[in-house]
Amino acid sequence: MADIDFTITQDNVKTEMTKVWEMANKGLKGGTVLVTLGREKKSRAQEKCYHAQINDFAKIEVNGSIHKPKIWKAMLVTEFAKERMEMGKPLAKGVQHVLSLCGQFMITVRPETKEFTIPDANEFIEFLNAKAVEYEVVFSNTALTAYQTYREANG
Repeated sequence: MADIDFTITQDNVKTEMTKVWEMANKGLKGGTVLVTLGREKKSRAQEKCYHAQINDFAKIEVNGSIHKPKIWKAMLVTEFAKERMEMGKPLAKGVQHVLSLCGQFMITVRPETKEFTIPDANEFIEFLNAKAVEYEVVFSNTALTAYQTYREANG
């Protein structure tokens, strides 16, 4: 059985919940059905925006090195989590420091952007804008277009 998402609002709760009931009832013929409720995480526009921004960080040198986007993402997300902690607004799943299996060094596990809420992603995008100024990153047309699309989608 395929996963199906329903976006339920005050305006459509009755019709959408009727659809959920109908589908669950139909699916029960094949066995137990799992219905999960949750809140929407970040939007696709937010994701595209911060990935485009991070790609532009990968064009600059920092501490004598040029890093790939995935390294920049790790550095920027970790720094973002640190700033949020210092502001008294820690991410739900923040940075973790764990002892290695050999017991000789600490491993830092950064938060995952897939766990960001919509407000977290909004703040992360603005954090990236501030860091871009700090590191003299010039955003590409791709990043600027993604930012404009994100802004339009978020009012």
